[in-house]
Amino acid sequence: MFNLSDNLVRQIGLLYRYMMRALEAETAPLGMGAGRFSYLFILYINEGVTQQDIAYRLQADKAAVARTLVQLEIQGFIERRSDPSDGRVTRVYLTDKSRAMQADLEAAVERVIDRLNLDRNDNEQGLIRDELKAMLTSLDDHYQVSSNSKP
Repeated sequence: MFNLSDNLVRQIGLLYRYMMRALEAETAPLGMGAGRFSYLFILYINEGVTQQDIAYRLQADKAAVARTLVQLEIQGFIERRSDPSDGRVTRVYLTDKSRAMQADLEAAVERVIDRLNLDRNDNEQGLIRDELKAMLTSLDDHYQVSSNSKP
């Protein structure tokens, strides 16, 4: 019988929840919830993307992304503007407030990653990353999971 209390899927799920709680603890002093920092990281890398781009990159529901962007806008972390060449398209931009906190936000996330990898050397970390990528690829190849959200 399949052990539902101790299997890889459960362990990965628990790891995700623990990481989100740790990220929440580290980002809370910055006024940023754990579920929101990834939106800013997308914009730090490529400012001016669309809501649809963000939803695809996060593999998230478009409605959930829209709700989170409203909250980030109310908090003063982002602003949305119409694309000058196509008024039907809305692009998302950082504000001075979110730019000013980039280093602190990166440091908060780095502290969680450092804690996660505390007892693992570079080789072990690379092996774990490679295995997780292989698992993601295997699921995506069979179920086309990532293609469901492509713009």
